[in-house]
Amino acid sequence: MKLTARKRSDKEKPKALRRQGWVPAVVYGPHLDSTPIAVEYKALERLIARITRATKIELEYDGERHFVFIKELQRDPLTETFLHVDFYAPELGQIMSLDVPIRLVGTPAGVKAGGILEHLHEEIPVEGPLEAIPPYIEVDITDLGLDEALLVKDLPLPEGLRPLLPEDEAIVTILPPKVLVTEEEAAEEEVEAAEAAPPAEEKAEEEEGES
Repeated sequence: MKLTARKRSDKEKPKALRRQGWVPAVVYGPHLDSTPIAVEYKALERLIARITRATKIELEYDGERHFVFIKELQRDPLTETFLHVDFYAPELGQIMSLDVPIRLVGTPAGVKAGGILEHLHEEIPVEGPLEAIPPYIEVDITDLGLDEALLVKDLPLPEGLRPLLPEDEAIVTILPPKVLVTEEEAAEEEVEAAEAAPPAEEKAEEEEGES
């Protein structure tokens, strides 16, 4: 994903930039001093709609180019409009820790059989070099049956990427369907309860004896 920006001077006030359709931002990293930049609002809006937090962005401004991640995105609490963005530019080969979204593909066999899909982790924390971190992890769960689970160790992680959750931690489970009591079963239960209760005459005699 690419995003074009421009450097901004200290004289440019954030409110004025926003009125002109720009979003104040900053880019920094271990090899890059903190640099104030500005991004077109519409371009940022299009980008946000297509990426995840783990997506590498090719950021260009004033002849410079860096691969970055969105570190922080500030929004207006009422309007949800973008106010400020922090871009982090890691070094190539740098080991990073990020939460990568998990994208499920297919309808599980267990769901077709009436089971309930429970997605326990919609993203997973991982650690690895910049080059190994994907924007998301796609998993085909078509063959997952009733009472079965997709575990961390089952995830197709890229080489060099290490999960930061236990290998036997469940990501997705297929719960069995809830048993519905039919009218016939309910009637049988009432009959069984009635047969187990003492006859009315015996009950009356017991009550007279007690009195």
